Amino acid sequence: MICGMKGSGVTTQINKLCSKYKLESLELQTEFMKRKDLEKEKRKRRRLLERGFKDPPPKEEDADPSEPYPPPDPEIEDDPEDFEKEAHEKELM
Repeated sequence: MICGMKGSGVTTQINKLCSKYKLESLELQTEFMKRKDLEKEKRKRRRLLERGFKDPPPKEEDADPSEPYPPPDPEIEDDPEDFEKEAHEKELM
């Protein structure tokens, strides 16, 4: 494990070591964020399947074209209030 301040050459040293010993580098924060996003998508799919699909509301004629259609459904997009985010993140680590 190599740690250092931003701009201190940590990535350069890691790349040199990986090249010399034919290893793959692992950025813990990047991998954690990928896994966290993947788990969130799984929870969203599960909520959608449990609730069932609904027809989107009709698109309004004066709606802003830059806005996504259909609009995001907060019931699906957001985790429930009783979801323990901190405990989930500890489990992912």
